[in-house]
Amino acid sequence: MRLDELRRLNKLLTEASDPSDVFMALRDRSLQGDAQRLALAGEHRRLESLANPERFMGNPPAQDLAREIVARLGELYRTAIAALDAGTAEGVVPAEVVLPAEVTPPEDPPPQWRASEPVRVGEPAGFESAGFELVAGANRYRLEAQVGIGDLATIFRGRCTAGARVGAEVAAKLAIDRADNSFILAEIQALRLLQQGDGRQRGQLPELLDLFHGGEGQAGVVLGWIDGFDGEALRGRFPEGVPPEHVIWIGRRLLSVVGHAHKLGVLHANIEPAHIIVRPRDHHVSLIDWCYCVIEPARTHQGFRVYNPDFSAPEVAEKKAPLPAADLYSVGRCMLYLCGGDMASGAMPGAVDDRLQRFIRYLTRQSPLQRAQDAWEMFSELERVRAAVYGAHRFIELVVP
Repeated sequence: MRLDELRRLNKLLTEASDPSDVFMALRDRSLQGDAQRLALAGEHRRLESLANPERFMGNPPAQDLAREIVARLGELYRTAIAALDAGTAEGVVPAEVVLPAEVTPPEDPPPQWRASEPVRVGEPAGFESAGFELVAGANRYRLEAQVGIGDLATIFRGRCTAGARVGAEVAAKLAIDRADNSFILAEIQALRLLQQGDGRQRGQLPELLDLFHGGEGQAGVVLGWIDGFDGEALRGRFPEGVPPEHVIWIGRRLLSVVGHAHKLGVLHANIEPAHIIVRPRDHHVSLIDWCYCVIEPARTHQGFRVYNPDFSAPEVAEKKAPLPAADLYSVGRCMLYLCGGDMASGAMPGAVDDRLQRFIRYLTRQSPLQRAQDAWEMFSELERVRAAVYGAHRFIELVVP
């Protein structure tokens, strides 16, 4: 944070007459209960981090101002929590959210929620009909099809039929059991944090539209639908591996959204091909499913919550403290997978240039201390590799068989 930004934050706090003047979570009509508390805690942590006095070492006046801001933020946060406990928080208007009790996941659902190719309106692709409506405040959604079920949630596809986004395609994600609510709420918190700042990488993230609860109290979230192939489906179309030149731009875009998240203190902690959505026509890449994220581990002492033998870093299995290097390992393993590499030995096809192979091996070193640490540095390094191997930048269409 620059000094002028610190002063603007101080002005906001000085002029605030109520916590809702500072914390947007208290004014968000779509938030209620635990989701509102999580969003409020996330806002507080973010602002407190921005005003950390250690950011202004060597400038005693700025450090003093930062300490005053952190203290004032703490007071407002405690006041907000007390008001929520008492049900008197100013500006808090819970959304009216209704989900029919009869909406339950059908038996024997597909093993994953992404089709082998993009699902579009009018192309149900054999999925079971959902056929129910979801009301969230002024917004209404028609969920037309169940598109799969994962470890934690059932996913439905539909569209907005009333409200600000009429006609837009959406995905509704509903926890299978109330015991899994914390994972849905963690994703909500992460997505709210990741929409902060001015990075264009926000467009590479699921768009959070509304929150809701199921008939048995399960947490649910409505997200904008993301068109494209997931990494598993894309790799399946190329028996010998995705052409390396295309793996490079997929890797760079993935590193950019990971770098954006790390800058805001969020580790995805479960990057795998199924969570990467690639849109070939314009080389757009999205990173989805933030349910297992880790937020500011040094502060929150959160640990890893899931281990994937093919894509998780060794330190995840060893239950070590989360570091950004773990996400970079997973990015490297995804690139190895897309290239058609051997997931056991790490060997890659001869079509993969040695320089790209060395880059992937650097991301996937076993020791986190010897591995790449900074996603943005690797983003720039991968561009240098691309230029060295393929020359001047040019757009080459990815033709999917």
